[in-house]
Amino acid sequence: MTTHTVTTLTPTPDTAPTIIPTTLVLLDPTSPDGESALELLNEQDEHITLMLLLSGPVSSALRDRARAEDLDMATAGWQYLEQVVGRMHRPAHHVLAMTAMGPSAATELADMAASHELRRVLLPVSVQRYEPGAPELLGRYTTAPVQVAEVLATAR
Repeated sequence: MTTHTVTTLTPTPDTAPTIIPTTLVLLDPTSPDGESALELLNEQDEHITLMLLLSGPVSSALRDRARAEDLDMATAGWQYLEQVVGRMHRPAHHVLAMTAMGPSAATELADMAASHELRRVLLPVSVQRYEPGAPELLGRYTTAPVQVAEVLATAR
């Protein structure tokens, strides 16, 4: 007869894992204002997840670059994300970069919102042009605030 001992571990306050909410930022390399959501970041955004779509209208610039440089889309996307992370003034271990491939920005962001603890969702100005209903749709899938960067008026 074999006897098994079962030990149940109960987390204590000092050993319980802490889930730190991330600020989800959509990037759009196709538009001149496609990185405008980065301007909404502040010091409370300790952990940041950058999302880049490899399909749909927001990826046309990446497709062009990939063709011109004879790269696959994933490689072109990761090179772009590395450039963005390099320009950010954040510790690299606080920034997660990811690519996604799906039917729309709203769908991919909603999937992320459903599976992660989010502090905020930041969208570039361009989202209003290529997917106008995205902010409202996301509001149904997350309790985190969804913010769209505003068009900055330029002096003439």
